[in-house]
Amino acid sequence: MQVEATIKTSPVSAHEPATSAIPGWVAVGIALLAVYASTLKWMVDAWMLPESNYSPGFWVPLVIGYFLWEKRDELAALPKRRDGRGLNWIAGALIVHLAATLLDVHFLSGLSLIPLALGLVLYYAGPYTMRRCFWPFVFIVFMVPLPWIQSSLTIRFQYVSAAAAAHLLTFGGLETLRDGTILTMPNFKLFVEAPCSGLNTLFSLMFVGSVVAYLARGVWWRKAVLLASAIPIAVAANILRIVIIGLLGEFYGTDVAMGVFHNWSGIIMYSAALALFLFEAWVLRVKFTNVEARA
Repeated sequence: MQVEATIKTSPVSAHEPATSAIPGWVAVGIALLAVYASTLKWMVDAWMLPESNYSPGFWVPLVIGYFLWEKRDELAALPKRRDGRGLNWIAGALIVHLAATLLDVHFLSGLSLIPLALGLVLYYAGPYTMRRCFWPFVFIVFMVPLPWIQSSLTIRFQYVSAAAAAHLLTFGGLETLRDGTILTMPNFKLFVEAPCSGLNTLFSLMFVGSVVAYLARGVWWRKAVLLASAIPIAVAANILRIVIIGLLGEFYGTDVAMGVFHNWSGIIMYSAALALFLFEAWVLRVKFTNVEARA
């Protein structure tokens, strides 16, 4: 007796895709979040420290997202094709991350996020899209605490700010003696400690300056001058802050100098520095344009 078996098949609808890229992206994203979890936690913890110099880190993902959102029509119009070279970028980034994690060098792991992001775009979308995403992803560097820069700059900025403030106070008629980063006036003594070095203002202005330079149009040297000016503007704002605290302490007492004004002086001086920075942009005739209009 012969038994015939038949297999019934149903045609696949032409409107129903056989595969979907979304689950792949979700799986890759979850996997990378798990791999970089310790690094991301280290960065967020550094951003949240009191008197942190890296507080702009919270804004960086939003800024990058804004840049890419403004480019969405341009990016959508670019030809898309997978490029296997992206796997080399991804592999290199993961190797750096693994080595940095084993050696407990978190900032290298954080910096590896840049080639990782570029490699993902290159692999999934191709070289044309990667080129248009290059500069937005470079802003990831502002998310990563760089401890060797902080340690080397903090003491230098402390000494420069303390010395300049002492000269200005003495020039203004208030005799001020300086011993390292300690300023001694007739009725008040001021310690210029690490949080008063001005690095917070400097890093914040460098971040804002980079955003302005990216959005600005015009000749490159004007944007370079604007970005470089963040350093003297930040230093000048910090020196002025120390001078004001010294004057308040000398004439109105420690409670006034180290009370409300000291607690809010960082925000006040940063606001003044930012206003001066934007005024300089106006003087240099640096004009802004939307991201899509950029070359």
